[in-house]
Amino acid sequence: MGSMKRSFAKPVGLFLTVAMMGSLFAGCTSDGSKKEGSPSPSGSSTSPQASSTAPVGYTPSKELQITIWNTQGTDVQAVEKPKEDIPGDWLAAKTKVKIKEFYGNGGQQWEPKLTALVAGGNLPNLVLTQSQQGPAHHAKLHEGDLNWELTPEMLQKYAPDVWKAVPKYIWESIKINGKIYGVPFSLMVDKEMDATLSDKFVDAFSTPKDRLTWSGTSTNPLAIRDDILKKLIPTAKDYAEIMNLIKANNAPIGDKLVLPIKSTEEYKKLMYDIRDMGLKEGNKPVYSFGYDGGDNWLALAVLGAEMLGYKGGYYYTGYMNIPQKKMEFGYANPVIKQAGSIQNQMINDKVIDPESLVHNAEKFKEKVMNGQYAIIAPGWVGGIDKVNQELEKSGKTYHYVPFFTQVPQLPEFLAFKEGPPTFAETLSLLKTLKEDEVPQVLNWINTQFTKEWEEIKFWGTKEAALYTANADGTRTFKDANMQKLLVDGDMKAMDWRDAKGLNFNNKPYSGGTPGFWTGVGQWGAASIYSPAFFNNKISFQTLARAMRIPSGSEWTKGFTPVPNIQAWSAEYANIPEVQKLWATRASWDDPFKVTLTAKNEEEFNKKWDAALANARKVVDIDKMLEEQTKVALPLLEKRAK
Repeated sequence: MGSMKRSFAKPVGLFLTVAMMGSLFAGCTSDGSKKEGSPSPSGSSTSPQASSTAPVGYTPSKELQITIWNTQGTDVQAVEKPKEDIPGDWLAAKTKVKIKEFYGNGGQQWEPKLTALVAGGNLPNLVLTQSQQGPAHHAKLHEGDLNWELTPEMLQKYAPDVWKAVPKYIWESIKINGKIYGVPFSLMVDKEMDATLSDKFVDAFSTPKDRLTWSGTSTNPLAIRDDILKKLIPTAKDYAEIMNLIKANNAPIGDKLVLPIKSTEEYKKLMYDIRDMGLKEGNKPVYSFGYDGGDNWLALAVLGAEMLGYKGGYYYTGYMNIPQKKMEFGYANPVIKQAGSIQNQMINDKVIDPESLVHNAEKFKEKVMNGQYAIIAPGWVGGIDKVNQELEKSGKTYHYVPFFTQVPQLPEFLAFKEGPPTFAETLSLLKTLKEDEVPQVLNWINTQFTKEWEEIKFWGTKEAALYTANADGTRTFKDANMQKLLVDGDMKAMDWRDAKGLNFNNKPYSGGTPGFWTGVGQWGAASIYSPAFFNNKISFQTLARAMRIPSGSEWTKGFTPVPNIQAWSAEYANIPEVQKLWATRASWDDPFKVTLTAKNEEEFNKKWDAALANARKVVDIDKMLEEQTKVALPLLEKRAK
């Protein structure tokens, strides 16, 4: 995500669900029945075998093609399609809705894109927001009378499955002036969200919070070329050794991959040591790191966080200073400024690729896939398994392995766990849709919340007859290669384009994490119908799955419970200064990126101080933090009980 918290889905990569399928496996009872259903706001659960509560008396009558704009700052990349898409064709026939166009911001922030779309009369039909940004964005859209209000009555009539699945407290949290302007989805798989979820479902589809990684979840860590790592730290495990460990353990092994890098100085030294190796790929230099050309996320939310020890969700857009019980603006913190200063020096010293400051998404991916960066964030280019597959195809002899380091958490940045759990994504319906088209779009969203759709998405239609139902309640795909790919997680078994569109995330690439938009759904990519889960095949045979930190590890303990403390959290969406923060983001955020181009420390300090002064002119930062703190304190007290 070009601008917000990138960790919610966490993870993630090309064909998110395909990556997870080699992954997600647990939960069937001996007779093949499932325990999970759609939670109502009260926390009760309906049977997953129950029929969908489709809108009574509503049947779409006309074909409708829609455009969707993803407001994330990262560029949108194209994605190939399967040769045949059975689920996609079924959904289009059922709802008479097709996605005509899906686009992003071209690498910029959302507010200048919004201005351009309004000025050109080119507004989309739906606005997609990720990483909990919905309410703040909805408020801005509502300011211009651009989006439809969705009343509880409308939602209950045309999107009843959605209304039942989303807890009442989430509906309340996204309201703007007491009204709903978007549909939340991709709920966090957590028993705080729905107490009826089984342990197996939670274990299969969620990741415990950890104290090692920038986002606090080991599903999207930094990664390092194993050949380079082995030369610098001979005791470290290379890819072959890790895969042998994975095969032997069939369990999360992330805590066995933690490297002996225990200080900021050791971290910096390793990056300079990589530069001093003078490596090349062809005639092109290998740098320690490079940026994706988007905003400051990779620099200050990822690399800086792990290098200096403000890991686990302390982002420069804002967070809570837990010891002092007050909200802060990250750019105003000296530690985050220090992270910028260190990286500016590394750019000047050719440790970090200077050219990467002006990359686009495709150029960044090209350099990653050519091995020109020793350390990468694989979630930005499809996930670690996808990166390694591409390297193998191109004849490279090395792989990327997790780069888990253990720089201690700084005392003012306590390790925390937010709650209660919430949503990751929303869709807001704009008034480019006619009033009588709103029910059809709500029905399209609702259909993707139904068990009928989930089953078809993963197994195909009954008419397609792609599988055999076994006596023990499991299923076997008739095509042996589809069985290997979709159930066993063998991603080399067949070309995914031949898998009939099953378990394939056939939505456009949206950048960042989760990387690919998986469509609308209650739990995002998680489902009781995921083939591996349905067949009760627990497996951790892919690197992406096995590198997670096990729930019993020391790294998953020692967190302070807090409310949702990010500047974009729904709780703060009604604060005018917060709304202005997001509405004017490019004007205050872009100058901080320019600081990384400084020629020396003195120039960096001047640029940073000027950028911070500019931010304070654009937004009343102190007023914003004061109002956020007023909201956060009672929530903190409640959460601590």
